[in-house]
Amino acid sequence: MNQTMPTVIENIDNRMNKVIFITLFSLLFAIPAPFYTATFAILLYCFSKKSEWIYLFIIGVVLMFSNMNLYKEIWAFGDYLGVGNDLGWYSTQWFSFADHPYGFLSIFDDDYLIFINDGFLVKPKISEPIYHSYSYFFSRITDGNYIFFVYTLTFFIYIPAGIVIYKLLKLNQIEPLLVAMVLLFFLFFSMKFTNMFNMIRHYCSGSFLIITLYFLYVDKVKSAFLFSLLACLTHNAAVVVIAMYFLVFSIDKNSSFTQSKKIMLTIFFVSLLSLAYLLVYNLTFTNYEELNDRGSGYTFKILDLVIIILSVVAYSVTSKSSLDKLWLYYIGVVVLIMFMHLTNFLQLRYYAYFDYFRWIGVIYLFNLVFSLFKFKAIIVVVSFFSFLSFLWIRVYISDFDFDGLLHNYFVLRYS
Repeated sequence: MNQTMPTVIENIDNRMNKVIFITLFSLLFAIPAPFYTATFAILLYCFSKKSEWIYLFIIGVVLMFSNMNLYKEIWAFGDYLGVGNDLGWYSTQWFSFADHPYGFLSIFDDDYLIFINDGFLVKPKISEPIYHSYSYFFSRITDGNYIFFVYTLTFFIYIPAGIVIYKLLKLNQIEPLLVAMVLLFFLFFSMKFTNMFNMIRHYCSGSFLIITLYFLYVDKVKSAFLFSLLACLTHNAAVVVIAMYFLVFSIDKNSSFTQSKKIMLTIFFVSLLSLAYLLVYNLTFTNYEELNDRGSGYTFKILDLVIIILSVVAYSVTSKSSLDKLWLYYIGVVVLIMFMHLTNFLQLRYYAYFDYFRWIGVIYLFNLVFSLFKFKAIIVVVSFFSFLSFLWIRVYISDFDFDGLLHNYFVLRYS
């Protein structure tokens, strides 16, 4: 006991020192120059292997994204957007809640509906209270401060996922250069930045979903259940992903199954689940608005299909590892999304969830590339500029106006 106590105290001290360092570094450098701080941090992580630099990299990138979202147009009417977009609804609710006089529960009541955009009706659902509780109570606390709204949501959409991915890679003892590649891919390529700040509740539930995935991976089922519940109460669409999660978890737990059999069972049962969900959807169909964006169009879906095929090839030639446990969830999500593309509305919603899973497949792909080429550092540098250019193009062609391009936000914009 006497030997254990100093070790625990030392661990707490080390964590506190890291938190203080990250906070001070962010205040001094990451806020005023987010992109350059992130670039500096990822380079230092590759050389030092210290976790505080990877966290600073994630924070720097997310600060840049937050600043961009602050200047994103609230109402957009592009070729693909129809009558409006979610950001217009959610921001209007945010501002309205600041002086809403009838109490929290009234926002779910038909007698106190919020009408915006020339009579377009938006009603918070009582079955999705997590986001609406945040929106109502923090709007009142901050008097509807829009900067708080944008930064807290952008951070919640990105930061938990970044930390979970890093922790899962660290658990599997993935080398730092590969960790850097995967996180670069996730932040600049996988997350559809141009569309995610419209589908706000959807992406917030995605953050809870990836935390759920982490707890299932480390066999903490009670914690996984808690965060799966939070995901569903943020956006009800998460329920089918949660059902897929626990199907895969049950299949994976059967030690008598080979990995090949687990994959086949995952494909079969997730297919049945998807068909059942589509049947329920068609029986209860509501005429939802279709939100889309050139930054998430068919070209990008074809590119995704190519990446999935290459990832499957890479997986098939890779030796067994503890990462194979994650592969089952990846296959489950891919199958689910394929079925959801049978409808116009569901394909958009569930394709967005893929942003939180796409990185699992590319681990195998990147690992294969690393095994074929000696100069890994050069591969990482080329990938950095490639993924950054990809995001620049996505912002450039997007229907949503950010009042500038990606490079205009490499340093903090004030006005």
